[in-house]
Amino acid sequence: MEGMDVDLDPELMQKFSCLGTTDKDVLISEFQRLLGFQLNPAGCAFFLDMTNWNLQAAIGAYYDFESPNISVPSMSFVEDVTIGEGESIPPDTQFIKTWRIQNSGAEAWPPGVCLKYVG
Repeated sequence: MEGMDVDLDPELMQKFSCLGTTDKDVLISEFQRLLGFQLNPAGCAFFLDMTNWNLQAAIGAYYDFESPNISVPSMSFVEDVTIGEGESIPPDTQFIKTWRIQNSGAEAWPPGVCLKYVG
């Protein structure tokens, strides 16, 4: 049997990956503990059962489906206030650049949000 390639059945591999699990009640308790008790035992059992009682996969599934959507600040460019369309500034001239932007998102920007020049 040395040097023999064997294709293992994916279902068998799934069963092997779950061998570390023991009691379903213990898995439910551990799931709840890891989530900070955000989910009741029935909810934990749902995600564990859906993932063949694999704790790691169940937690991943919970965060994939139940985590809140986090919105990020968004903006759109309105106009360049400093220089008009087609205008230019001679070399070595100091000037202040000003853009007008607006919040194009659905929520207000959090305090402290600012636009910075990087370069």
